[in-house]
Parts: sequence; C-alpha cells; structure tokens
Amino acid sequence: MALPARADAWERALQRKGIAPQDVPNPIEITPRVAETARLWSGGGGGEVDQLRRLQSALYDPGRFHLVYDAGATLTASEALEAGRGNCVASTSLFIALARSRGIHVKPGYVTPRAVGEKRGDLVYVTTHVVAVFQNFQRAIVFDFYRESEESGHVAPIDDLTLAALYLNNRAVDRLSRGALEEAEHDFDIVVRLAPEFVAAHANLGVLRRRRGEVSGAFDAYRKALALEPHNPIVLGNLAALYTSLGRPRDARAALELADLGSATIYTILARGDLELADGRYDDALKLYRRAARAGPRLPEPYVAIARLEQARGRPEEARRALDRALKLSPSHEEGLRMDRELRGANAP
Repeated sequence: MALPARADAWERALQRKGIAPQDVPNPIEITPRVAETARLWSGGGGGEVDQLRRLQSALYDPGRFHLVYDAGATLTASEALEAGRGNCVASTSLFIALARSRGIHVKPGYVTPRAVGEKRGDLVYVTTHVVAVFQNFQRAIVFDFYRESEESGHVAPIDDLTLAALYLNNRAVDRLSRGALEEAEHDFDIVVRLAPEFVAAHANLGVLRRRRGEVSGAFDAYRKALALEPHNPIVLGNLAALYTSLGRPRDARAALELADLGSATIYTILARGDLELADGRYDDALKLYRRAARAGPRLPEPYVAIARLEQARGRPEEARRALDRALKLSPSHEEGLRMDRELRGANAP
C-alpha cells in the first residue's frame, strides 16, 4: 500500500521552485479527520474501484454528508470536509485526499480545452475545471465533480503542484473580483512559478494589471498567454476589450477574429457581435447574439445584446421582447434595467 506524501516532501518540492511553503496550501493534505472519514466511507470489501465508488457516493449521500456545490468555494480537502461545500477544485481535492488516505493512488486531471469563463464587468476571468483520475490497469476512470454541466473534454493528468496552481488561480480570481489586488497578484505570481505554462494565470494577471491601469503590463501578460495558446478565446476577448477601451477597434476586431469560436465562451461570441453591431452589420451581429443565447440559455446577456441591437435599428417591440426575457432570467441585471427605463421613457406619451 502506497503511503500518502509526507508534509516535508511537499515543502521540499515547493522550496525547489523557490516558493515559501506557507504561501501554498496543499489542497490534498491528509489530516486525521480526512483519514478517519475515508476509513468509515470506503467500506471493507471489494477492490479499489469499489472503494472509490463508495467514497464518491458518500460525498453526495444526504444521510452521511451531502457535499453542496458552491462555485465560489475554492477550498482544500480538509476545508471542504469541514464546510460541506465546494466547487470542482475543492470536491476533487477532497476525493483525492480520501482515496490516498486509503492507499489508492488517484491523480488530479485538467480538462482541456475547456476553461470556465466568468464575466464580471467588461472582463472575463478564467477559472479551471479539474477531475480525479484513477488508472485501473489499461483503463482510466474519471471521477467528475463538476455539478453544473455534462460537457466533456480531454483529461490530462497533472501533478500535485499543478493542482495547487489551479487552486491558487481560482482563489486569486475571487480576490481580484473583490478588489484585493495585492493578494491576488501575490497568488498569480506563485501560480506562474508553479506552472509556467498555465495559460489561465497569465490571462488573469492581464485582467489584474488592466484593473490597475497598467496597460503595458496587461499587454505583456496577454502576450505570454497567447504564446501558449494563440487562439484562446477568453484571452483574445479580454485583449479585444483592452483595445476597445483604448479606441483601437480595428485591433479589437483582429484579436476576436483569431479566436476559436468552437471553444469560445458566450462572452467572446457576444464581443464579436458587438463589433458587428458597431459597424452597422445588424444581421451578422444578430446571428452571433442568437448563437450566444443558444450556448447560454440561462444567461441574460445575449438577450440584452439582442434588445440593444433591435433598439439601434428602430424596432422597439422586438427590443422589448428580448429585454423582457433577459429580465425574467435576471431581474436585477444592471444594463437590462437601464435599457428598460430607456424603452419605457421612449414609449411614454
């Protein structure tokens, strides 16, 4: 039976990269409570796969634990066990720690090409989707704890330090969105040292620098991200937003035209539509907005965009229908409410 990695081995691995161990929590640290929980949940009989299935079932059994999905909770294994909640990084880390405490070597895996984009303001932050992978002879069994989508992609096994980088990236995104820029920058700096080829960290560092008004620094971060993935739609979408803010629409269009729309988030598709709308190509813009609506049927932004388009070409009834749908999905959507006031004012006697 393989023993879990010792804490001193984790610290030595970080020190070899010039990183202070106290700066990087071990997402899959096996605490006494984690080990005892795994012993209770795994059962005594069957092989390793049977034990893993029992561990997975126990996580979502309301009579035993019932792990609640929380997109904003990037937690370590022990924190997730204590809180009873977590996102895919937290739940995967907990599952791996439980398995390894029983001597079952489960590895983290990174789902590619998928990255999860979350729009806040005019920028899209990049978070990541991870799973647990168990190699059962010639067959890899994937344990996926992403609770909001059934989409799949290629799973690339990663080492524990890269999992720590994904953990820190997601934590830094949360800090960045709350305005804790120094803490977020500290995390991103560690991430790029832990995993220099991790595109999301460079992309998010570009977001942070733009928030600070450091335009040249933002361009530098986006260049590093695009050197790794030249057609990454999230990076190119944020780069286009930066060009647009600088009054450079041609460069913004060029950036978006490089984006791989086959793997784009709805926000990149919407940005492409916005450029078509700005050029007066209403039909082309509408096609992109409708495509975004199909990709994100529960999101209000595509319908707000359609309402904006219909308003621009003098079709208030169509604008009203699209806007009503947006506000039904999100009654407090800021731009939607602003447009609602505009439309009501335009129709007032």
